[in-house]
Amino acid sequence: MHSLADALTALRAHFGFDDFREGQREVIGAILDGKDAVVVMPTGSGKSLCYQLPAMILGGATVVVSPLIALMKDQVDALRSRQLPATFINSSIAPAEQRARIDALRRGQFKLVYVAPERFRSSNFVSAVQSIGISLFAVDEAHCISTWGHDFRPDYLRLRGVLQSLGTVQTLALTATATPYVRSDIIQQLGLSNPETFVSGFDRPNLSIDVVQTEREREKLARIKRLAKTHDGSGIVYASTRKAVEQVARELREQGLQVASYHAGLGDSVRVKAQEDFMAGRTQMIVATNAFGMGIDKPDIRFVAHYQMPGSIEAYYQEIGRAGRDGLPSSCVLLFNYADKNTHDFFIEGSYPSSQLVQSVYDALSLTGLKRIELSAAEVGKRVGVANEMAVQSSLYLLERAGHIERVAPSMVSAPAGGMPSTGAAARRGRPIIMLDNAPSQLRVNPADVTRRANLERRKLREMIDFCYTEDCYRAHILDYFGDRNHARQCGTCGNCAPNSGARSPLTSSEVLNDSPASRRTSKRRTELPESTPRALSLDETLLVRKILAGAKRLKGRFGKKVLAATLRGSAAKNVMQSHLNELSTYGLLKDMRQDDILIYIDALIRARCLRASPGEYSTVSTTELGDRVMREQERIELELPQVIDDPSHITAPIPEGNCPTKTMMETYAFYQQGLSIEEIARRRNCIIGTVEGHLIDCVRAGYAIDTAQFVSESNRALIEAAIAEHGTAKLKPLHDSLPETISYNMIRFIVAEHLHRKIVAE
Repeated sequence: MHSLADALTALRAHFGFDDFREGQREVIGAILDGKDAVVVMPTGSGKSLCYQLPAMILGGATVVVSPLIALMKDQVDALRSRQLPATFINSSIAPAEQRARIDALRRGQFKLVYVAPERFRSSNFVSAVQSIGISLFAVDEAHCISTWGHDFRPDYLRLRGVLQSLGTVQTLALTATATPYVRSDIIQQLGLSNPETFVSGFDRPNLSIDVVQTEREREKLARIKRLAKTHDGSGIVYASTRKAVEQVARELREQGLQVASYHAGLGDSVRVKAQEDFMAGRTQMIVATNAFGMGIDKPDIRFVAHYQMPGSIEAYYQEIGRAGRDGLPSSCVLLFNYADKNTHDFFIEGSYPSSQLVQSVYDALSLTGLKRIELSAAEVGKRVGVANEMAVQSSLYLLERAGHIERVAPSMVSAPAGGMPSTGAAARRGRPIIMLDNAPSQLRVNPADVTRRANLERRKLREMIDFCYTEDCYRAHILDYFGDRNHARQCGTCGNCAPNSGARSPLTSSEVLNDSPASRRTSKRRTELPESTPRALSLDETLLVRKILAGAKRLKGRFGKKVLAATLRGSAAKNVMQSHLNELSTYGLLKDMRQDDILIYIDALIRARCLRASPGEYSTVSTTELGDRVMREQERIELELPQVIDDPSHITAPIPEGNCPTKTMMETYAFYQQGLSIEEIARRRNCIIGTVEGHLIDCVRAGYAIDTAQFVSESNRALIEAAIAEHGTAKLKPLHDSLPETISYNMIRFIVAEHLHRKIVAE
């Protein structure tokens, strides 16, 4: 039996450290005592040493299961640079080399081997692993085994069977982000019996966390530029999609910044160069999807900015954890716009298809009558009438997991009769599909599992949105989420505890309207559409303003403007419910408006002195005498409202009674006919997405050609149609209340508009 004194000697000899970091001593002590362990340590705290050091001390080999091939190579290279015997086995090396490394492990040439989880799909590989004398089985990124985690990977589910086949092998599970529920799920999924559990503090006090409400892309870019100019080190900018990564990187380069871009759609050599340039300091910033960052250990990352909201608090905290690895102060800024939720809704819908779609995809494949089917996901989608290629890919994945089909690599496609192998065509078509069923059979896909997972992702997204809207300490909110209760209720450094921080302070005109080519184009459009000229209000706007003032009156000056907006929206956020604001008559009065749009009106009412914002760190809002008179219709006012909400009827009011087109509606329709996306139309017209959707809804009502399938999926349409059959179209709220919360008011409006148009035509 080895002691901690032995471990300390080995630490100095092999790794050159004088002592353990916080949390490492206890974990390594438990391993040396022969116990199983589950370890939760924050990113950058030295989790890998918890298995690397025991591997050098214990008798046999240590197997480390890791999901990232690039990370494996980096860690093995680092170990070899210290003359430590380590290797890896994954799909990047040839089968012959894999066998050679297994033989070397049997001979004791390696003390540590990294293995990708998909290797365990092969029974031959499992048999080979059984022939090695294994002293420790370490599961890195262990949250991937939990279907409740934020990064579930089905291949991890094989590990329990592997452990059982190895007999009584000591097991260590490690992760940086796991809620208490996920921790217990890891233990259950791995079949561990009474393991030691170590949860090191999640708190990273050197990270200053802030959420900045943003209205426009230009404001987001200006704030990123400010971060780059005010921080000496490097930074990461996370975006949700590949398209956004390319766009943001291009815009920042045009503003003279040194920027690399990184996402899974780029070639291997391009990604490697981007990462190497960033790590070496040749570029200050890297704009990336979440494909970048795991295993990145660059100490001087001074800021992490989220251009768009992540899909979960786990993903967010993991990503900001890449900042400040050297312990120095670093900034983490989330540039929040509620509209970013739409991207995640699309991903969730595409990742967890309905049972009807899975059945339709299976039927389409069966109807070909072929054993080998060479159709791309897009081509399969056309056959089943579905445009969401991601949903088709997910359906194919579910069918493969259930054993109905097998997808093979393009290189495995045999040459056509009498000709050469068509590798280029195969690559374009994607992975050929092999039908495993001799005849069509009943699906073995469990739709309840798919639905449960989709609901979990939606819940995580709601929790992320609640975090963005909280008025409490951001750090405390995150630590509470992970079950770490040993912290102060106010950190003193986050955006809510220190609201006058640099990240949140107002942008100057020179920051927003700089002299880059992109900004000059935007600035010209800005001159044509002045943003802050007081103007008279329409009847709809007047009613909306009275509702906001009534809501503020009932809060009695006890809350800030975010809580006021959340209450008017009917938010179920914890601070709203705990304060019983859901019991007010004004709760949910503006349920179909976005929080950001309500805040625009609240700010305008503060400037017009209808609302008063108290001074200090915890500003509250209350009505003034002028505001009371406006609320009672005793006085009319003009407000400094931006052009983006000059027609709020498209956001809050029912579809107009008439079907006469307006000028603004036809301008939007002209862009739609050119094939522009909603987002692009909104940018061209300098308005919000909700306004554009409102214009197109009016077009549907007026009988113009609009493909509503772009905005409402087949499955959601069926649900809305059923709700209309039950409740009619007179009021939207009964329809909305009877439907899943993922169906927005505007989705309902599109279908209601179709019904009303058909009714008008029939009459």
